[in-house]
Amino acid sequence: MIGLVLTVAIVAAVISVAVRRWQRRRLDAGRPGATIHRPTVVSRFDEIDAALQEQACSCGGPYVATGETSRSIGDRRYRIVRMACTECERAQFMYFDITLALQ
Repeated sequence: MIGLVLTVAIVAAVISVAVRRWQRRRLDAGRPGATIHRPTVVSRFDEIDAALQEQACSCGGPYVATGETSRSIGDRRYRIVRMACTECERAQFMYFDITLALQ
């Protein structure tokens, strides 16, 4: 009997964690610049810094940029910024379309 109660409690905890992670991923995927298919379009490079300062983690902590790289797809140019939360250390990427800034 005790084994059944413990099993149910463990299954409930696993399901709860999975649902929270799914909700967080879904929320993160909806933010601007979350994917390379929905980048934030910038016409000047200083707009990247401003957009990064507006970002906040789901825990409430601010993000800090920890790395950058560039990528080209066809005639489009992208800047990819890796960010880390200063509170929970969660990593995120933010994608910028910098094609207009290079013209």
